[in-house]
Amino acid sequence: MRLENELEAWQLNTMGKLDKIKLKLNNLIIDQTIKYLSKNYSKDKLITLAQIFEKISGSKGGVKHAKRMQWLFKSEHPHLFWWKKILTELDPNCRNKWIKNFFVNGYYGDNLRKRNEFKNKYGFYPPTVLLASITKKCNFACKGCWANEYEVEEDLSKEKWREIFKEARDKMGIHIIAVVGGEPFIRKEFLELAEEFQDCSFITFTNGSLINEKTVISLKKLGNVHPMFSLGGLKENTDAVRGQGCFDMVIQKMDMLKKAGIFFGCSITATALNCEEVTSDEYMKMLSDKGVLWAWYFHYVPVGNNPDVNMVPNAQQRRKILKAVYNARNTLPMMTVDFWGDGPEMMGCIAGGRQYIHVNPKGDVEPCTFIHLATHNVKKCTLTEALSSPFMKAIREGIPYKDGNMLRPCMIVDRPEVLRNYYEKFNPYETHKNAAAYLTDNEIKTKIDEYSKEVKEILDEDWNNNHWMTIFPLYGEYYIDRNKFCSSEPPCHRCNNAYEDKCKK
Repeated sequence: MRLENELEAWQLNTMGKLDKIKLKLNNLIIDQTIKYLSKNYSKDKLITLAQIFEKISGSKGGVKHAKRMQWLFKSEHPHLFWWKKILTELDPNCRNKWIKNFFVNGYYGDNLRKRNEFKNKYGFYPPTVLLASITKKCNFACKGCWANEYEVEEDLSKEKWREIFKEARDKMGIHIIAVVGGEPFIRKEFLELAEEFQDCSFITFTNGSLINEKTVISLKKLGNVHPMFSLGGLKENTDAVRGQGCFDMVIQKMDMLKKAGIFFGCSITATALNCEEVTSDEYMKMLSDKGVLWAWYFHYVPVGNNPDVNMVPNAQQRRKILKAVYNARNTLPMMTVDFWGDGPEMMGCIAGGRQYIHVNPKGDVEPCTFIHLATHNVKKCTLTEALSSPFMKAIREGIPYKDGNMLRPCMIVDRPEVLRNYYEKFNPYETHKNAAAYLTDNEIKTKIDEYSKEVKEILDEDWNNNHWMTIFPLYGEYYIDRNKFCSSEPPCHRCNNAYEDKCKK
């Protein structure tokens, strides 16, 4: 369960002057390999694809990740079958765009080389992901959503978003753009921009209501827009937050996209109320069976004008969510991520441009989608200038925190003293009314302090006892279960015991 050293993981790995030739050659090989794999799938051929990823990787960390993929495939980890679904069930255009844009461009090829060029020029690494709130407008009014609190007279223009995307891709090597709102599909110009940036993956968080047959045709043709449906559990919990009939509507839209061969996933907000349901094995399997290829687990964060700290999953629930996510992605052909609990894989908090940055509908550059504070706006500066600000720099340089516990990465609820210090020192402005309530309201602050103390006690114990794992087993490890996690011994498939000679059956 070893952690990567950040500087070592991002260290450049190239062939110097021959690097561009190498990239072009390997891209041709990847194209042919993907085409061949879709018709002649086999484990060995998928291992070959991971070996190509290793060869073209632009960083030392990328090489290690590609080698870990090879191990997962060789040991027939469920991640192998996730890839099989991508190769054999997706529409060819959607399949090729996902693999080339997300993996090759986003992590192994162009991205890390441009990141190092940027670092050499500006003194810091740029983010790997841009989070773009393409519009404030939404046809829903979901409980707990803060998007409608932004006072936006007019969304950023299509031309300005084009400028932002070009800077992110061409200057920073960003090919992964997460799109939120509002409701992204309410803005017709969004798909026009996606068409212009064919070498980027648009991970699009949506309520699903505006996806129809015409949209499906467009998504299939584009291939680089990947809807992530918002859910709050099963029918009762989802409809209570999002509106009557919303759960059934989302399930119907999932069926449409699965039939069309479009890559899609879902976004689940875990709260103190729905935690038991959304972490159950039955719920996870239902998502996988419906065709969900990526499940994002977010915790309710008390942001906005009137936040409710009581909705935040408590410390025991945090542990439960983490174990459920571990178990799902290591037993099902579905990629599942805990935005907080997977801190060890990301080497801590990803805010401040360290791994991602958020541009809101007004153009304010926020360090995190849950921190609605800024010192710069892209209407008056470049994205690079915003990332270079003392506010963003301090956030990046403070990570990981001194005690090293990456199971508690959040500066809002896990380490509130950190964000409070930045707020006092750099005096960022609120990007909407009462955005700093969790920093200034004494009642809210007291509740967050109580919460962070409880989380520290439990998650420090897990961290110190090494009771956590990286996103997948490392080379030579096998996943056993949600309590043991990993072992160097392969599990007994008859009883799921780690050791064959102790089989109970």
